[in-house]
Amino acid sequence: MIVNEKAPLSRAMLPELQRHAPPGVPVFQPEREDPDVWQVLGGDKDDFLVYDRCGRLAFHIQLPFSFLHFPYVEAAIRSSHIKDFCGNCSLYPNTTQEANSTMEGFATPSSLPEHEGMESETPVHQ
Repeated sequence: MIVNEKAPLSRAMLPELQRHAPPGVPVFQPEREDPDVWQVLGGDKDDFLVYDRCGRLAFHIQLPFSFLHFPYVEAAIRSSHIKDFCGNCSLYPNTTQEANSTMEGFATPSSLPEHEGMESETPVHQ
């Protein structure tokens, strides 16, 4: 999906953006009163946010690496589509049984033996 910026010039250029979008890729134009999608997602204009099949952020590609003449955007999309990053995806039948048998609960830094009595300096993302 392509998300167009809410700025007046970007809104005026929406038909041009839609014309250049690849077939099958929708172009979303947020309304002026909608929340800023880039702020909500932690990105900025011209960033590429690539999500995996489970809906998790796999790659966040920022300028100057998001220019399409570099291979990074295509590689991130291909990698997210082809590879199994998490190993716990129900879309892969051979890992579903394995994931269900090993997932008894979420481990937090305080529940791991090597972290007992220690405060975590970095947040844990689940």
